[in-house]
Amino acid sequence: MNINQSLFALLESHKAALQKLFNRELPEMSLLYFRVLRQVGARYGVTPQSVAQKLHRDKAQVTRLVVEMEQQGLLQKLPHPQDRRSVLLQLTAKGASCLAQADVLQQQVVSKMTLGISTSQLQQLDEVLQQMRENLHSAD
Repeated sequence: MNINQSLFALLESHKAALQKLFNRELPEMSLLYFRVLRQVGARYGVTPQSVAQKLHRDKAQVTRLVVEMEQQGLLQKLPHPQDRRSVLLQLTAKGASCLAQADVLQQQVVSKMTLGISTSQLQQLDEVLQQMRENLHSAD
């Protein structure tokens, strides 16, 4: 197996394991909801446009997701203080609780995935993956 196949296989296995846990423990949470909640929960002042950029999704898709997540009580929209055409996204108490639960489930998947791998190996892997990301970003 080459690096390309290995990376895709690992990503698919990680996503499948996480979605399986979400389906069992947190059925209202999809992987995309989780990614949106993480972006919104990471800092104040997140707009749908910034979420779309971070997740490499189109703004229309993120707008639809935000509407769904708002209807489910996970997010709320606040007026943007500098731009009347935009809104800021904020987690609700329910959204923050779901994010915290999802983070615990993700950590369970990571623990299972890294079982038997030493701390130094994980650190080295992290450094290599960071370098790969930097290489891709510098090519833009």
